[in-house]
Amino acid sequence: MQTRLMIFVAALLLLPPAGFLLGSHEWAELAANETQDNLAATALTLLALLGYMLLTGILVKLRTGNNPLTTQRDYFLALAAAGAMLVWLLVYLNFYAASWTSMQKNSVWQIALDTLLFALPVPAVLVTRALLGSFRGLLKTLARGPSLAMPRGETAALACASIAAFGLLGGAVLSASWLLWISPLFLLLALQLLWHESTIFDVLREGDWGRLICAALAGLIVGNLGVTLYRAVGGMAEIDPLSAQPGYLLFGLLCLQLGDVVAENWRGKTRAQVFKKKPFPIPVVKK
Repeated sequence: MQTRLMIFVAALLLLPPAGFLLGSHEWAELAANETQDNLAATALTLLALLGYMLLTGILVKLRTGNNPLTTQRDYFLALAAAGAMLVWLLVYLNFYAASWTSMQKNSVWQIALDTLLFALPVPAVLVTRALLGSFRGLLKTLARGPSLAMPRGETAALACASIAAFGLLGGAVLSASWLLWISPLFLLLALQLLWHESTIFDVLREGDWGRLICAALAGLIVGNLGVTLYRAVGGMAEIDPLSAQPGYLLFGLLCLQLGDVVAENWRGKTRAQVFKKKPFPIPVVKK
C-alpha cells in the first residue's frame, strides 16, 4: 500500500511540470495572485463540513445501528491523513489548470487550517456513501444493472497508466483541466492492476452499480456543499458550478478507490484485532 501511494504522489508531482516544460511555458505563468488571509472563511468552512460529517455519521447509525466514524475510527483517521495529501495534490494540479481561484495567502496559519480542512472531504464522501447505501431498496435496484466485461491484467494496467500519463502531461501542456482531473483516478487504477489488486470497477462484472453510483453521488454532494459553504463565508472561490459537476463525480470515485487502498492495511485481521475490547475496570485477583 505504501509503495503504491508513494508512486501515486510522485507521478502527480513530477509529470505535470514535465509536460509544462514540454509545452514551452514559462514558470511565471503559474504565479498566483495573493491578496489576503482567509483564516475566518477557512475555519468556518472547516467547522461546517466537520459538523456535516458528524451528523451524517449519526444518521447512518440511526438507519443501520452502527456509526462508521466510531466503529472504524482508525480507518477514518487514516483516510483523513490520506485525504489531506490527496486534496493538496489536487490544489497543486490546479496551478496547471486554473479551474478555480481563491483569495488567500500561503501563511503558516492558513496552510495549517487548509490541511485540517483538506482532511475532511474524503471521509465525508465515504460516510455520505454509507448513508446512501443504507437505503436497501436503492442498492437492490442498482445491483440489477447491466454487467460489463471489465478488463484486467497487464493490458488494462497499461491502458490506465497511458491515460493517466497523457492526462498529466497533456493537461499541463494544453492547460486542459479535464485531462488533469481524470488522471488521478486512472493512475490509482493502474497501480492497483499492476499490484494484482481489485479496483472499484470489478463489481460491474456482476452488474452491481450501487457502490459506484453512491460514491459518485456522495462526491457530488460533498463537493457542492464544500464550495457553497466556502463561498457563503467569504472565501470567494471562483469556479464554474456547471463544469465542476463532472469533477465532483470523479472525486467521489477517487475517494472510493483511495478508501479501498487504505483499507488494505486492515486486511487479514480478525474483528477482535480491529475492534479491541476495553479492559475490565475492576482488577480480578486469583488465589
